[in-house]
Amino acid sequence: MKQAIITALLALICAAGQAQEIKMNEPSFSDYLPLLNAKGYMAYSFNTKKLKGADVEPVVMEYVKGEEPKDVLGFNVTMTLEKKLIIGFRPSDNDSTANYLFYFNENRSFGGRLNLKPIFAPESPEDKWYMYQSRPFELTAPFEKGKFIPLVLYGSYWCEPANGGCRFCGDNEIKPDLSSDIVKHIPHFFVFGIKIK
Repeated sequence: MKQAIITALLALICAAGQAQEIKMNEPSFSDYLPLLNAKGYMAYSFNTKKLKGADVEPVVMEYVKGEEPKDVLGFNVTMTLEKKLIIGFRPSDNDSTANYLFYFNENRSFGGRLNLKPIFAPESPEDKWYMYQSRPFELTAPFEKGKFIPLVLYGSYWCEPANGGCRFCGDNEIKPDLSSDIVKHIPHFFVFGIKIK
């Protein structure tokens, strides 16, 4: 009996030791996503299987508080949807611009550069920062031909003197009519989307 108790205790000690063990994994691609996001690389993938073959016009609208929105592209281009559409962002070689990409398939994609606006903290108006973040839009079908479908918002942080800092927090998804609470605070943002032709 004594021998059985000692054996059981040893087994418990070994099991407890194994429970506290840490093992190294081979990193997967998803393990790199937090690092890429921290460096300004962001991608949004949309399943467009049910619209495959539809001709669409990519749209980028710029919104500045107190001004009328304007079309950033300044030209019309028609693309054909496949099974997936990706809208992505990557940093540029300076703080005041960011790069974007519409990816339809390996042969059909295009991108451009966004001119960003600085934010200033009231306590140090001589300092300026370019800090932007993105959010996807709520997708509410059915989608009508000729009507703009917003997909991603790319917007500036804002400063809050009462809280002693700048932030970009709130809604995780943006309402298509821009009525989400977070939008009221963002001083400058872009909306990326498509129009079905």
